[in-house]
Formats: sequence, structure tokens, C-alpha cells
Amino acid sequence: MPTYDYPLVHIGNLANFKASLLFSDRISCRVYDSAGSVTNKCRNGGIYNLVIKQDVAYGELRVDLAVYEAADTGTLRFALSHGTFGNKVRGLYYDNPDLDNPWAVDKWEEEEILLLWGLKTTGQRAVPKEFPVSVFDNLAYCELLILFNGGYAVIQKDGETLDDAGKKKIAHLHDALTMLTGR
Repeated sequence: MPTYDYPLVHIGNLANFKASLLFSDRISCRVYDSAGSVTNKCRNGGIYNLVIKQDVAYGELRVDLAVYEAADTGTLRFALSHGTFGNKVRGLYYDNPDLDNPWAVDKWEEEEILLLWGLKTTGQRAVPKEFPVSVFDNLAYCELLILFNGGYAVIQKDGETLDDAGKKKIAHLHDALTMLTGR
């Protein structure tokens, strides 16, 4: 399986990035300090070396990210940005009659809703189907795209940030893969 090595990557908020990866159980992320030991310490706006490995376990693709502290000297070569798709944004997750995709809802969960004057009732909310992790490299708008259940991570050259057009392309790709997999 391919391994990607990105030296001198700017990661704006590493703790936030690690938290966004919790949406998928098929992605792991470990942070290493300069001595090579695993650490929970995350610097805001830090420069890191990033190694991304892919593997297949039980017929499913798994992605492991290793983030190594890099010396602040050197020219910034890449930037990592990330985002999530909230259920209210991604309409494909819901049993939406306008989209004609009843398979897009895995199950319904009951949740307690607080009404006026302290009254409570129960309602149902859609739970998104599982989306397999996918890795794309050398796209027109980025060096590498990791697309996972409910979110994405993008690596771009020269410290560029993802613009709205790129975010829209990622959202359309996410929707297309959701429809193709039917998961």
C-alpha cells in the first residue's frame, strides 16, 4: 500500500484536527515529539513532518497518520486543512424525499427535545450511514485528500489554504461516493 511523506507541513490546530478524525474508526493519528516519543502535546500553528500509511484490515482500508515535530527552521512546504460535514449540512444523510435516497439513513435514534416552559418530548434524528475512508492524491486542487465518514483532510503545496470552490468539490465528491457505496 502507498505511503505518503510530507515534510514541513503547517497544521493550524493539531488538537482540533485529531478530534475531527474521531468520526471514523478507520483513521488513527499519533503525534511524536522531537525525541520520537508519543505525546499528547499539540502546538497551535506548529510545523510538523507528516507520514501517511494505508493498509487493508478485514477488507477495509485503514489510514494511519504519524505527525512528527519539526524544527521551526526551514521553508514551509505544505499546509494541512480539515473540516467536517455536519448532518444538517449534508442532506444526503437524511431520508429526504427531494433527494430520493431512503438508503442514506442507517437508523433513527430517539433524542429528548426541550420545549417551551420546560416541557420535554422525544423526537427522532437520522444517524448517517458508515462512509468508507478514501485517499486521493494529485487532484487539481490539492496534493492529497483523505475523505472519511463525516469529514476530510487536505494537504496543499506552498502553505495554501482551501478555498470555497475546493470545499464545494470535496462536498460533491463526498456525496458521490456516498451514493455509489450506498453505505
